[in-house]
Amino acid sequence: MSSSPNVKKLPTPVRTTGAFDAQQRINDSSSPELVIALCGPLGTPLHRVAGVIAEQLEFQHGYRKIMPIRLSDFIREHGKVGDYADIHQLIDAGNELRRTHGHSVLAQMSIKRIRQSRDAHSASEVDSRQTDIFNGEKDGILPAPVVRHCHVIDSIKNSDELNLLRSVYGDLFHLISVYTPIDLRVQELKRRYPKIGDVYHLIDRDSGEEIKSGQSVRNVFPQADFFVRLAEGTDEQIRASVKRYLDLVMGADIITPTPSERAMYAAHSAARNSACLSRQVGASILDHTGEVISVGWNDVPRPFGGLYGEEEDQSDRASDHRCWNKDGGKCFNDDEKDEIAKKLAFALSDADVIATGDIDNVVEKLRRSRELGGLIEFSRAVHAELHALLNAGRTAGAKISGSRLFVTTYPCHSCARHIIAAGIKEVRFIEPYRKSLATKLHADAMTEDEKETGKVRVLPFDGVAPTRFLKLFTENPQGRKNPDGKMVRRRNQHPVTAAPLEAITTLEALAVKQLESTGL
Repeated sequence: MSSSPNVKKLPTPVRTTGAFDAQQRINDSSSPELVIALCGPLGTPLHRVAGVIAEQLEFQHGYRKIMPIRLSDFIREHGKVGDYADIHQLIDAGNELRRTHGHSVLAQMSIKRIRQSRDAHSASEVDSRQTDIFNGEKDGILPAPVVRHCHVIDSIKNSDELNLLRSVYGDLFHLISVYTPIDLRVQELKRRYPKIGDVYHLIDRDSGEEIKSGQSVRNVFPQADFFVRLAEGTDEQIRASVKRYLDLVMGADIITPTPSERAMYAAHSAARNSACLSRQVGASILDHTGEVISVGWNDVPRPFGGLYGEEEDQSDRASDHRCWNKDGGKCFNDDEKDEIAKKLAFALSDADVIATGDIDNVVEKLRRSRELGGLIEFSRAVHAELHALLNAGRTAGAKISGSRLFVTTYPCHSCARHIIAAGIKEVRFIEPYRKSLATKLHADAMTEDEKETGKVRVLPFDGVAPTRFLKLFTENPQGRKNPDGKMVRRRNQHPVTAAPLEAITTLEALAVKQLESTGL
């Protein structure tokens, strides 16, 4: 059988103990296959990003098959909507598919498509020398085909879809989240759907529906491996961002972190110090020279300065007065909101506005309301942003004014006033925070408008996600230079996130088992 350029030619390992070398077998089955998913709010040019990914992988990294997978095609096929259905009908049909067949059904369809694509090429593309890996052993194990393919999924909008793909493909999977300013998205949607009506309602619906089977970009978006912010939305801007990430994934060049990436990684790392029962948040401050001058995290303050935390010998856990160690472990903010809800309900009952028998129901509704549920005033924790500002203030010579703040979660309205007063010029965040009224209460001083330079700008982070920082910025295990001391430039090599396919094919089978039982 002739070999194919899509297939890595596997060397025959040296027999060491009378049986095939297990470690060598695992190394040789490492796959260059990639699964890249895209996420972005409606109106974002995801199709153009997908095109650039295909272009870069084919011409720069030797990939011979880049397969687009559009989830909307699955919805049209199985959701009983026509080719000319409007966007609301597509959303409704997608929600119904998830409700009927499971929230990850579209991801299951994608996995099935990926398996079919690989199986279709295994017979013709797998080099016969792969069987030599066993040196004649008849153990009944066949190697998975090692093919240089990439599957680009456009686009993920539900957290269960994302979780399933990550569980199956592990490091082979990459989520790229793409953001463009609201004005550019509105223009694009009006051009694409001239009869759609209220564009802003459509954008809000896409951002996050309050049903488990619905689509929620705001939940999926912050879980990306790489963030692309297209302030201009030009092809060159897309190409530059995508090229850098793929070069990092392929280990094709020596690329080091940007100041923004270093700062967000510092914030992400700082968040790990937090024992808050609600969420771990980290922050860092980057001065005008690109130096991280301070970090902070959210936790309970201790007497005479600083926050409670672990000591090396863990001897102080008995005197740790954080929420996890008080009254059986309870959130004091939630406790206070429960008390307020009860007092309001009893007051309404005393005023004969509600019946006594309705008190429990009213308490539950009040507790779930945005007005009461969004209160943050009763938390005992110092917020990460304020902790970073306090730490910077204690550092001799720290220049806070004019610096940039990086925070893992969008700042709340309480922190906003301190950020503004401290002289921070810009905030970058990853995870949204729906309860925040920062720009509403401080519209004179804080904005999400990229073009507004007269206020503190609050913008989405772009670059390598802190969760991928160590993997992508660690030097190649084979080193960076040859014996002559010259830098090695590697082309068409495996991704630095490559993994053996044997286990993945088993997980794929498990993932689509339910799908096959439904007949989809």
